[in-house]
Amino acid sequence: MNMPDSVRKHVIVSMQYTLATAEGLVIREATGRPIRYIQGCRTLFPKLEAALEGHRVGDLVRVKLLPDDAFGKRNLDLVHEVPLEELPPGEHIEIGGQIVGTSDSSEQVSFRITDVTNDIVRLDGNHPLAGQTLIFEVEIQGLEQASEEQIHAGKIIDN
Repeated sequence: MNMPDSVRKHVIVSMQYTLATAEGLVIREATGRPIRYIQGCRTLFPKLEAALEGHRVGDLVRVKLLPDDAFGKRNLDLVHEVPLEELPPGEHIEIGGQIVGTSDSSEQVSFRITDVTNDIVRLDGNHPLAGQTLIFEVEIQGLEQASEEQIHAGKIIDN
């Protein structure tokens, strides 16, 4: 099997990346084991995948994603203020923590606790990076052809 020479559909890409907000807050440093994904299997944000297409091992790629290209805009309908007494007893309540609730359609919804003031808890169901412009700095570190089994599964299957 020939090794692919560039990022293209059904190629396993090994990469390292740094993720920061447009304001310069670093969310993730490019350290540790490389991240691996299959190009074209919708693992990454579509605009990020498109920007990596055609690049080769050793290439450094900088990609700016607006909120609509990443986690979307913040939805204020997902922010709720709830009296502390209405939360389940025994629930550990602290800023930055999570609590799981149930939507009107009986689906589980995860909320971050963003504030606790005067026995009122502010819950936010948005992704923590919703509303943020994100900057990815990616280094392509390796390329290999995905197997038919991996392509069908849409993910990397290590033997």
